[in-house]
Amino acid sequence: MSRCTVASTLLVAGVLACGMRAETGPLPARAPTPLDSMPLASDVRVDSAGRLVGSLVGEGTGTAVHLLSSDTLLIRALATRFRPELTSGEGDLWSNLRRQDSVPLGRGPGVARALVGSPLGHTDVSLSALQLRGNRCIDDTRGARLELMVQPDSVSGDPPLRGPVLGTFLAADQAGRRERGLVRREPLAEPSPELVDQLIGRTSAYLDSALTAEYPDLQARPLHSDRIEVNTLADLSAADVIPFRAGEGRIRYAVSLRQRRVLGGRDTLVTTGVMVWDSAGTWRQEIFRPTVLASIGGRLDAFGPIGRPVYWRRLQPISDIAYARDNIWMEQVNVRDGRIVWGIIQPAGNVVVAAAEVEGVCG
Repeated sequence: MSRCTVASTLLVAGVLACGMRAETGPLPARAPTPLDSMPLASDVRVDSAGRLVGSLVGEGTGTAVHLLSSDTLLIRALATRFRPELTSGEGDLWSNLRRQDSVPLGRGPGVARALVGSPLGHTDVSLSALQLRGNRCIDDTRGARLELMVQPDSVSGDPPLRGPVLGTFLAADQAGRRERGLVRREPLAEPSPELVDQLIGRTSAYLDSALTAEYPDLQARPLHSDRIEVNTLADLSAADVIPFRAGEGRIRYAVSLRQRRVLGGRDTLVTTGVMVWDSAGTWRQEIFRPTVLASIGGRLDAFGPIGRPVYWRRLQPISDIAYARDNIWMEQVNVRDGRIVWGIIQPAGNVVVAAAEVEGVCG
């Protein structure tokens, strides 16, 4: 190569490298591998001192914050320790819970320190009640759950603990390392209508491209009469668009899109997915692999033999307890069996922090 050719090549490479920067600063890390779906997850345990340690997904109401776990091993351990009559005598644990529906744990395990993270920050709370709930499935543990009610330690100045939350029980050696009280985070500015349109357009185009590659015979086109509702209670022809803190001063945007399509002018499909973008569109990340739902006899189900019958809604940013970043709270809906799972995902690694079933085929 001549010197000019080498110089030109290096110059082009440098320009391309600069153009690939997702945000100011060093080149971004590779986006994490997307999830197929959100499995039930819980790291909550009872430590050697008989205290709860770990994180749970939950939601706040006007009277209390409810934290949930579907971990059947944890449920059995708590029942064995604090309600031994449920695991001995007539019937097994699950049939006893099914028969009684709700069983308080009474004294229950201790707590070194409990915190609740919300979209507006996190604050100390106290555990007020624990109960085990059964299910209506015969000879099945699905749907059984542990429910914990917590109350804010102080009301004045705390963020309203209503809506999606992350509950965290700290170990004894961690409880004293943090200053007690409220950690408030200012609400993020909502994206402009123009940016919302761009984010939805990018997500729609990406879903079409990814799904056409997965289903070569799928030639979907938009239903032009359908308008995408943004951040409403609508499930289909709808999108959730939220800003969240990605750490190191970065703001990114999570988009859950459920967009109706038609195939060959006849069959109605719904393309779904959850993605993360930066404002410029140079950072692209899948939280979940896109999926397609088909309308069959007026009901939705998975499209094709390898389809997954799930979609995601109600996205909310949740302040991480340990880091200056946000996790994402969401609902996963299984259209085949009616299961609804609440879950919290850490976008940095597409890690499910906690997830619990709140509604299922057996009620």
